[in-house]
Amino acid sequence: MKKRVLVLSCGSLAATDMNMALKDNEEFEIWGTSIYKNHGVYVYKNYIPDIPNMNDENFIEVLNKKIKEYDIKFIISTHEDMCVFLQKNKDKINAITLCSDYETSLLCRYKTKTYEKLKVYDFIPKTYKKEEVTEYPVFVKKDNDQGARHAYKVNNIEELDLYTKEPNMVICEFLPGEEVTVDCFTNKNRELLFCNPRAADRMLAGIDVHSRRIKLTDEIKNIAESLNKEVNFRGFWFFQIKKDINGKFKLLEMSTRMPGAFSLSRCLDVNLPVMALKDFDGQDVEVTFNDIDIEADKQFFGKYSLGIFYSTVFVDFETCFKKLEKINTFMMMYLYQCVNKNIKINLLVKDKENAIIYFNKNKIDINLFDEIIEIEKESIKNILTEDSILLSNDDNLKNKIRKANNKLYCFSNNIIESLIDWRA
Repeated sequence: MKKRVLVLSCGSLAATDMNMALKDNEEFEIWGTSIYKNHGVYVYKNYIPDIPNMNDENFIEVLNKKIKEYDIKFIISTHEDMCVFLQKNKDKINAITLCSDYETSLLCRYKTKTYEKLKVYDFIPKTYKKEEVTEYPVFVKKDNDQGARHAYKVNNIEELDLYTKEPNMVICEFLPGEEVTVDCFTNKNRELLFCNPRAADRMLAGIDVHSRRIKLTDEIKNIAESLNKEVNFRGFWFFQIKKDINGKFKLLEMSTRMPGAFSLSRCLDVNLPVMALKDFDGQDVEVTFNDIDIEADKQFFGKYSLGIFYSTVFVDFETCFKKLEKINTFMMMYLYQCVNKNIKINLLVKDKENAIIYFNKNKIDINLFDEIIEIEKESIKNILTEDSILLSNDDNLKNKIRKANNKLYCFSNNIIESLIDWRA
């Protein structure tokens, strides 16, 4: 039986990528949960509802009930505060949290603690008390936040007064240069096995939506090794650095959770979640990877739940295959999803022999279709039922069918994506 791992919360970008990294694994089975319904329910095939907020007094009790009910062995947290909470209460929680220990998680959560711990290193940025600021700009950020949240470039005393009214703000030197995130992995023996720097060229809602792998320079490698030496990391972790006015990298922050854009490293064939699971399971981990240049660009991509049931799909051969210049790869993805779900696929054709020639030429197995039905278009509406759908690009045909019965649903090639079940 596969060992089950629970992602908490499973609605984030990192959680979506974790699902991609683990959903076909032979050794571990991924499950997701969240305190409220979010994107995770569209991604995770295995979803556990009704988890309370970690600040609720019964959180640990409910979590342990779910752990027992679903036989969960491991937990991956996607937020720093949850990492701290789970590790602080690890003796009360009946599953292993894949994260560095409590002291390390707490250290990483607070920039003041991080900077104090590592103050002997020249890659730590200068920090100031308010009365010590004599030159601008400076940078003000919240002690226990992450990324660009509650972080401000301050150009004068008026702005400094404004932004330091918020509690727990840290005043740092302003770093105008390139910003880099470094994905890392440290094994149970505290050996740094992987270190991959990437630049964020474009951000959206705090997420790296365009990132690219950059060279692991001696400077970046030295920072990674120094952090690994001084801090008790285990499993996946990352740190962020930014160049000062002299072009020297300074540490912004570090974290014990999975970074939001770790998929860039995953596409080098470095599966950080699987590596962490193996390591915390007592196995030895070896890291090799494709040493290639790689860029990633992301945008919001819709996943849909249509609220309809069907047991049969009818496919119009002429408009979904024959008239297209190339095979619609989303169509093929969807049809094989139907195979996996035991949904019957019927091909509608004018000439069966002509269709067979087409599929042989294009290397598509004709046995993908349960039936090949020779039929004229005006008769198609007569064979559709309310537990079937039609795939066709013929607008006239679809209009006639819907007018005849608005419970008969038709889908064009350009909305096949709405039928894809990303949990499958």
